[in-house]
Amino acid sequence: MSASGPKRGATRSGTRKTGAVEIGARGEGRVWSWAASDAEADARRHDANELVGERIRAVRYYTLDYRRHELHPELIDGGPRIIHSESEWNEPTWLYDGFDAMDYGLEVTTDSGAPFSVTWDPPGDQEGIGLQPVPMLGTGVRSDADVAIWEVGDRTASWTPMVGRRVTGVELHYVPWEEGRGSLWCPHITFDGEDGHVEVVMGDSKDGGLVPSADNVGVLHPGTSVPAWFSLKD
Repeated sequence: MSASGPKRGATRSGTRKTGAVEIGARGEGRVWSWAASDAEADARRHDANELVGERIRAVRYYTLDYRRHELHPELIDGGPRIIHSESEWNEPTWLYDGFDAMDYGLEVTTDSGAPFSVTWDPPGDQEGIGLQPVPMLGTGVRSDADVAIWEVGDRTASWTPMVGRRVTGVELHYVPWEEGRGSLWCPHITFDGEDGHVEVVMGDSKDGGLVPSADNVGVLHPGTSVPAWFSLKD
């Protein structure tokens, strides 16, 4: 695989992320990560810790389907598309030097079949990324959205040490959002495993480099340091 930042940057121009689920199951605005209090943050940590002790079987990236109409004009109906073609795998739209960048997020599946997903809160008054024990389709992204699903597994440098191994820890790095009100946000998540770890941040590519982003998920490659801005709020 080769990093394809320039092509992706040109292709995504003017593309809107219409596939994100903006409303929760009960009709309220979707909140995946942001916490109004320490108690809410602890509840989210409790949910994330359900992954601890599980063995990772698969990892999937969810991105905008940038090349659907170019490579598959026969697909008249919308909906998710699993990437199989080697021509697409040779230039994945999410791969950059030092990190991977997903428009919607990622999903981890365990040996027991349990799904855990990482995505972002809709940008605005409440931001952050979160890990919840739910599938991406129907929760983080609409089940009928035109999304590309990449079964990355051990095709990535970041996840190779984790696939087939047990998760030993998950840390949601919460920091204050509004000091006076006690609210918190999570711009950074660490997955620890038996043979390595993975750092996930709120990030995207600009001119091939990693930059902060409220509506994108970045996975750092081994050797890439967590950027200083991950714990800051503008």
